[in-house]
Amino acid sequence: MARLLVFLSLLLFSADLWAQAQVHIVFFRDKRNSPFSLNRPQEFLTQRAIERRQRQNIPLTGRDLPVSPAYLDSIRKTGARVLYPTRWFNGAIISATAAQMTAVNRLSVVQSNAGQRLSRIEEQQQGSELPDFIRTARTEATENFNYGLSDRQVSMLGVDAMHRAGFRGEEMHIAVLDCGFQGFNSALPFRSMTVLGTFNFVDGTTNVINSCTHGTRVLSALAAFQEGSLIGTAPRAAYYLFQTEDNATETRAEEAWWLAAAERADSLGVDVISTSVGYYAFDDPAQNYTINDLNGRTALITRAANAAASVGMLVIKSAGNQGNRAWGRVTFPGDADSVLTVGSVNTNGVYSSFSSRGPTADGRVKPDVAAIGEGTIVSLPSGTITGDVGTSFSTPLVAGLAAGFWQANRRLTNMQVIDFIRRSGTRARNPNDSIGYGIPNFERMQLLVTSLPGQVVKSAAIVVYPNPSNGEIRVSFPESLHGKPVTLLLTDTSGRQYMETTTTAAKEPTVLRLSIAKGFYLLQIVSSEGRRVASVVFD
Repeated sequence: MARLLVFLSLLLFSADLWAQAQVHIVFFRDKRNSPFSLNRPQEFLTQRAIERRQRQNIPLTGRDLPVSPAYLDSIRKTGARVLYPTRWFNGAIISATAAQMTAVNRLSVVQSNAGQRLSRIEEQQQGSELPDFIRTARTEATENFNYGLSDRQVSMLGVDAMHRAGFRGEEMHIAVLDCGFQGFNSALPFRSMTVLGTFNFVDGTTNVINSCTHGTRVLSALAAFQEGSLIGTAPRAAYYLFQTEDNATETRAEEAWWLAAAERADSLGVDVISTSVGYYAFDDPAQNYTINDLNGRTALITRAANAAASVGMLVIKSAGNQGNRAWGRVTFPGDADSVLTVGSVNTNGVYSSFSSRGPTADGRVKPDVAAIGEGTIVSLPSGTITGDVGTSFSTPLVAGLAAGFWQANRRLTNMQVIDFIRRSGTRARNPNDSIGYGIPNFERMQLLVTSLPGQVVKSAAIVVYPNPSNGEIRVSFPESLHGKPVTLLLTDTSGRQYMETTTTAAKEPTVLRLSIAKGFYLLQIVSSEGRRVASVVFD
């Protein structure tokens, strides 16, 4: 468990303000007097959550046990409100006045001076309930999608090949943690999305529809399905929509809401968490983090993200948009060592100057990878398709790639999935502090996964390797194309042509030897199965 957190009085409050309730997180001394047992995990975890651990050989430990109900009752007796218990940190997120907090800290079951103030809190407003739809009907999948304006952001990651191979997120559960999802229940691009549940951890209701449009735009890059306009990277996955961002303030309480949402995702059996929120500065400057805190073990949200990864979930987080600002670095929890942190490139694969950079305070590469976050095609709550800017939007693109790849290779652990994503990047041999290991690609990931003993590769994708290349590339074709003519056309991102050849696809890879300048290129492959585009880097 994390080290003892010391109670912090971060501001001098007037008597009037100090009398109001604040959000705190407190930690208990132990988990005694609990009716729960590791021998009966179905009492606090869904079967799907248990199976996710079993599949990855992750044993249940005392950390998985719920906190003692008697300990929660002792806090309630002080007059404080228990907002959410936390299994992982053996504590509770509570709302308490100064007098109530003094009483809480005197409890024998609470670690002395263990309450950390996170923010001031007003009385929670009960939002209106969502319409009774929750699970919408799917549309029938097609073999070849028309991605419309979203074609580039999908093809750069090889997600179009992933979809053609039949991996569009089916049977994968994804939780999106953001500020709210206005229009997700009405806009055309979301009509075929499967929603398993919603929850607003800020106000304690199921209502995630508010004035915030950010979560909607993020969600669309993952889940939208509107042929000819916008198709997300995992349009057939099932989703939980969790609001963890307080749109009225910026406080450390939002880290606590994120922790509560991640624990909920764990218990529900979620596979992938996609989150495009990040923190370093707050309304109260005394709560601000420093660059030295980017060490993967300080921020509450960073420790929560690592805990989420430790139970087998794949956590994917935006790097942040501080690249050309004073902070410069990735935002928390992007410093977590078990989290895949995503930066931004433009449609030509070039680093976006606004994208937060690394390294972490302890010298680790961050961000891990990058995708299009400069000109990402998204949906507004009205259903209008538009372009947007930010690592918030490159992140769900990679989250959908990860979900489809994991769907294709269910025997992998979450950490192995991260490893293959990194190793497939265009800078895998030479990662940097701007885009990390580079732009990942499904086809390269599938090629790499064949090195695992006993691993069955289901994809029938065309694979281009090595990538990056020093001048020689090999193109491997699926059996369905063997004996058929294919045309290979190499251009740069401006459309300038460098090579065109027609050959017959065979069992053995086609070898192309090129004398070409270093850079980012597109290899177009035209066959009876259509046109495919692979990104190639020559170094």
